[in-house]
Amino acid sequence: MKTVNIIIADDHLMFLEGLHTILNEMPQVKDVHLATEGKQVMRLLGQFEIDLIISDINMPKMDGIELLAEAKKHKADIKIIMLSMLDNHRTVHKVIQKGADGFVPKFTSKEELQKAVRTVIDGEQYFSDIIKQRYMESVFERKKYKDIELSQREKEVLKLLADELTSKEISEALFISVNTVETHRKNILLKTGAKTTTGAVKFAIESGLFED
Repeated sequence: MKTVNIIIADDHLMFLEGLHTILNEMPQVKDVHLATEGKQVMRLLGQFEIDLIISDINMPKMDGIELLAEAKKHKADIKIIMLSMLDNHRTVHKVIQKGADGFVPKFTSKEELQKAVRTVIDGEQYFSDIIKQRYMESVFERKKYKDIELSQREKEVLKLLADELTSKEISEALFISVNTVETHRKNILLKTGAKTTTGAVKFAIESGLFED
């Protein structure tokens, strides 16, 4: 039977210890290393031979999605299961697109978590039913917006508007005139059908623009 070394990462110690206990019940698990934030996980990856990471999404310094990308870059064949209280479709879509091998909500049962671990270490993917449902919602939502196209410059302006920069600040950041910024703003509103900048930013979030 194949045994694996695992890192589990969560900034809530009680949850981390509970997860540790659940994994120690599994004969497939050899060693379990604990981390409370993403950068600590990366340090452990450099010190030990790790087969699987189980990580929360919301953590300080380096969140789970950033960790997912960095860990895969460090070791392409490492397996990663994501955990989160947030199962909204945009988060789910981002995690799957970044290459997660599994994703289960933090409120899942012990049995499902252990099933997810067994499935992933056997070389397959595991996504709980609610995660698969949220992923399909994200696919349908993106189809709804697929005919709306913003230019690269319009995307840059919209992202800066989302950061609450003024037209003058945007003009300085992008080395364009204030009038040009205002023209881009008007075109963004026209293309998205939004009445206000806030509405345009909402469009960008719902369409996944800020996840690129």
